[in-house]
Amino acid sequence: MNAELSVGDPARRRAGFAVISSLAVVTTYGAVTVLTKEIHALELHQPWQDDPYDVPVSFDFAILPLLVITGALRAQLCRRYEPLPARRLVDLVRAAWVAVWLSGATALAEWTAVALGLHRAEWTAATAWQVAALGVLSVAIIACGVLLQRARRELARCARAGAQPDWLADAIVLCQWEGRRLGPLRAPAESAVRWLDRQVIARVRARPIAAAAALAVALALPFVAAKVILEGYPAPLVAFVFALTAAVLFAFVVIAGSYLRVVAPRKPRPSVLLCAAVAACLGGPVVFAFHDSLLAAANVPQTAGALSVLLFGGGAAAGLVCLAAQATLRRGRNGSPAPSA
Repeated sequence: MNAELSVGDPARRRAGFAVISSLAVVTTYGAVTVLTKEIHALELHQPWQDDPYDVPVSFDFAILPLLVITGALRAQLCRRYEPLPARRLVDLVRAAWVAVWLSGATALAEWTAVALGLHRAEWTAATAWQVAALGVLSVAIIACGVLLQRARRELARCARAGAQPDWLADAIVLCQWEGRRLGPLRAPAESAVRWLDRQVIARVRARPIAAAAALAVALALPFVAAKVILEGYPAPLVAFVFALTAAVLFAFVVIAGSYLRVVAPRKPRPSVLLCAAVAACLGGPVVFAFHDSLLAAANVPQTAGALSVLLFGGGAAAGLVCLAAQATLRRGRNGSPAPSA
């Protein structure tokens, strides 16, 4: 199988339609979700206004725009009348797949709250309109998932994706293309792109986990700032919200970055400590998602300190379980009998 798709290949046309449709649906879903969350008169009548059903909604604020923007930018390199590297199209399909699955998980949480009849006393016509919109968008999300699955199978049959170009390589190519359009500023723009490649991209390739942590912090800061400015959170609660948001984003960036191949991997599998760190960053927020029930059962008020105990305690437990599970698997592999000749 070829590492490139030729001009006019039906597989690239169908995959492109699936990617563009998915990004459009995800953008619409994300916009509706954020607007209804931020408009207080609408949020008050949402069945899913409380955790754990609201956790995916908050997560969508940072992740969906990132996936849509990066996907739309990289899609510009898929020129209709030029051969297309299979790696580029496969990565775009994967990015759309992640965005659709994230939207689907959020929609499922919202439908669960509707099915349980949460906050039924506050249901009004505004609730009915929001549920109707959720229904239409849910059907569109499912349809996009079907289109992407078909595209993935067809690409797997007709093309072999090579190691390159990965997302970082295409980012440099896109910057170079855009720099050529700047006329008299072309020379300094090309110099800036070369500097970016040497000083930033090279460091990201050398230390992808540190780069993932930096990106998680950068994405968490605007969300935390909004809580301070719009809702007046006190300092202890600000620190807790930052830790919670950065932990979830770090886990997502590492997992999604590995799946999307943002950086072409140099090792066949992640390290033990990285797996434990990701498990901790996921376990803590999962425990926190049920803080209402857990703190009520323990008869503990919902203070920043109590919430932090849930977050960091759940994270520590998840990390230790992950380390123990990996140690058990290693002992099983090392102690397994050698295959007979």
